[in-house]
Amino acid sequence: MKKVIKILVVVVIVGGLALVWFKNPGDIQSKVLRTKAQAQKAAGNISNIGKITPEDIQKAKQCRDNLQRIQSAKIAAQQRKAVGQDVTWEEILPIMNLKDIPRCPGGGNYRINPALQVPSCSIGTNGSVDTSDDHMIYH
Repeated sequence: MKKVIKILVVVVIVGGLALVWFKNPGDIQSKVLRTKAQAQKAAGNISNIGKITPEDIQKAKQCRDNLQRIQSAKIAAQQRKAVGQDVTWEEILPIMNLKDIPRCPGGGNYRINPALQVPSCSIGTNGSVDTSDDHMIYH
């Protein structure tokens, strides 16, 4: 009896699948093709990740240079204050001979950060092994 039930279940499932296939084969085929196209597009997007252009590297280098200048000015401004006190842009800009807060060449924004942290750029890192395009300094 159990064998008969199993056979009937398999027949019903196979019959249902055949009915769906013959009823709307175009729909199933178009869904398969659409899914395949989406997968290929996603794979193409993934393969572009990590491609660093010379322009990216140059912007990141300029950003790191700016962060280093901000860090040096921050240290100089902190030496005029009590140990561990935070400094402001108003204290740093005159040391850097600037009137306005510098901008990252890559479009990011700089943050001074608290006294014991180095300045940072909002772009930061992309998490790749290659750090040549990172917008951060390590101190």
